[in-house]
Amino acid sequence: MPRFSGCFYLYFSLLIYTRLRGIIFLDNPVRSFKSQTRKKGEYSMSKKAGGSMAFYHEKGFVPAFKQASKFAGKDGHIGTMPDAIAMRLVTPPYKELGMTNSSNPTPWDRYYTTLTAEYFGVLAGRTSIIVAHGIGPMSTLQGILDAYRYEFDDKSRNHRGGRISQVEFDKLARGEYGDVSIIDYEEYRNRWGDQQFRAPTGYRRASDASRDALLVARLGPQAHEYITRHAALARQYYQKQASKEVGDPHIIDVEEPGNLPYWCRDIEPGLAFAHLTSIGGIGLIHHQNGMQLPSWACDVGIHEWWNGVRLLGVRPGPVGKVQDGPDARRLLRKHWQELFEPSGLDRTPDGLFVLMQMPDKTWFTQFQKKGASADSYEPEFRVTSMEKVGELARFYTESNYPVPIFRYDIREAQTVLPKEANAYELVGDPTKTGGADSQETCLVQGYRIEIDHTQRLIRQDALANDYDRMMQLM
Repeated sequence: MPRFSGCFYLYFSLLIYTRLRGIIFLDNPVRSFKSQTRKKGEYSMSKKAGGSMAFYHEKGFVPAFKQASKFAGKDGHIGTMPDAIAMRLVTPPYKELGMTNSSNPTPWDRYYTTLTAEYFGVLAGRTSIIVAHGIGPMSTLQGILDAYRYEFDDKSRNHRGGRISQVEFDKLARGEYGDVSIIDYEEYRNRWGDQQFRAPTGYRRASDASRDALLVARLGPQAHEYITRHAALARQYYQKQASKEVGDPHIIDVEEPGNLPYWCRDIEPGLAFAHLTSIGGIGLIHHQNGMQLPSWACDVGIHEWWNGVRLLGVRPGPVGKVQDGPDARRLLRKHWQELFEPSGLDRTPDGLFVLMQMPDKTWFTQFQKKGASADSYEPEFRVTSMEKVGELARFYTESNYPVPIFRYDIREAQTVLPKEANAYELVGDPTKTGGADSQETCLVQGYRIEIDHTQRLIRQDALANDYDRMMQLM
């Protein structure tokens, strides 16, 4: 297990403390602040060319980046924070504020990892933050990996966050990569730090958000327009849900790295902290703000290497609708008739099969799991005939595991099945026989089945890495 510094625990204690006590803010002087500018249309997407698409990959950042890049093409780019903001401004949220339509999510409902990078280091003896949208050391896949390698290549598991050299940090500050925003961190901390630790994190009211130089820098050129729009929607939420007028709602949580908070970590000589940034989907956030209802808010913060990833592939042209990228699991279940491959088998495999149904009610066997583990729920062979064998039976597992996933060994289910059964399905939800550490139990129904052993479905992992095939199926 990785070791955490006292500062790390102090930070999370602060987060809990902040949400319980509310937020206190002061005025904020800023030493140097240069808004990044780009040519008109540089952050936009073309409807004709396909606009933009959000890519998630269960294997993490690298495959998601490669697929987003392929979608964007040589004239497009991976989305920055200003891209995500532009998409929210041109797309209304779901009509019932506080709810979402999972089959047709809007940019307000999604979190996005962006190629807006944030660096924390020392300039002329002063701790400073530099924000760069799509330029600089972390504007390429290799540059991102080089920065985060400081953490993920550390065998001691003591390193936190990404790093760049002081030389690169100075080049950013001099504008050698392009326009950036520079914030004097001590002045920022004096303005926004809480009374106990001077940690400048937490939820901002609408009136404060527009005066928060770091938040404005992260959001980019349309920051003030976005803050105005977000605040108006938050007021609509309160008006509709509680018939209350809230003139200055809390709307955005400004975060620092969760395991490397700037306010209590020393910068190593010759280095600067380096991270990408992210924006969270709108949530109903409960904290003490004088209201009975939660805030209609999101976070704007730092992407940790171990966080989930959703990257935007952005094609050139005007801002258009953002679309969710391909989901291998859903595509496999929707288009299974098109995704068979030869099995190379001359007979049905031996063993006991675990069954599952596709959304169209077609029965399949699951790819076999190993040992005491959760069922794979990954379809393999299509069932051509099936007959119930015996009655419902209950089995118990000794394979308890301290996570909410039902783990068991196939042999434990087999002990209560008739000998003629060569397949089974779990029926109902697993339950505990007693307290938290007690045995788990589940009902099981046995079957005698036949399968088409000559072909099996492609593995989900293989489909997830086949960009062209997934795009054809969408």
